[in-house]
This record gives sequence, C-alpha cells and structure tokens, in this order.
Amino acid sequence: MIDKKELEKLYKDCAEFWGFEKQAREAQEECSELITAISHYLRGRKDAPAELVEKIADVYLMLNQLISYFGEDWIMEIVDWKSDKIKRKLEEYKLKEQNEHKGSQS
Repeated sequence: MIDKKELEKLYKDCAEFWGFEKQAREAQEECSELITAISHYLRGRKDAPAELVEKIADVYLMLNQLISYFGEDWIMEIVDWKSDKIKRKLEEYKLKEQNEHKGSQS
C-alpha cells in the first residue's frame, strides 16, 4: 500500500506535469462517473458495488490533487466550519425526531 508521503508527491507531480486545468477537468469527469456509479448502486445493479468503490477511489485521488493545489490548511478550515454546520443540523433533526416520537406516544 502506498504511504501518505508517496501519495502527496504523486499529487504534486501530477499537478506540475499536467497542470491545474487538466487535472480540474479530470476531477469533473471522475465526479460525473461517481454520480453514475451511485445511481447504478441504488438501482441494485449486480456489478455496482465494485464500480462504486473504484469511482470513489478515482474521486479520492483527484480531490487530493486539488487539495494539494489549494493547500490542506485552507481546505481544512472550511471542513471544520462545514462539519460544525452538519453537526448542528444533525442535532436539530435528532431533537425534532425525538419530539415527534414523544408527541405520537401521547
């Protein structure tokens, strides 16, 4: 299995060799293929699990190239902010569901 340092070097090498625009377009294409693979999985296609995992890996590699380009610190600032939003939303939904469940028991 390739280690994190090797992957980081690969991401930088790809960006330097092919350039940002080519890699951004490749990321678009891989995300599009992931959407299709998710649809196949949700429709129960026989080969869908393997296809979905492969497309997740493709998108993972492309996203990490973009993260390398923009800087992990900047991305992680936004991830922290977004994850806080998701956490609050989840807590709100859980509380709402609990209140609805209590109300239906009365």
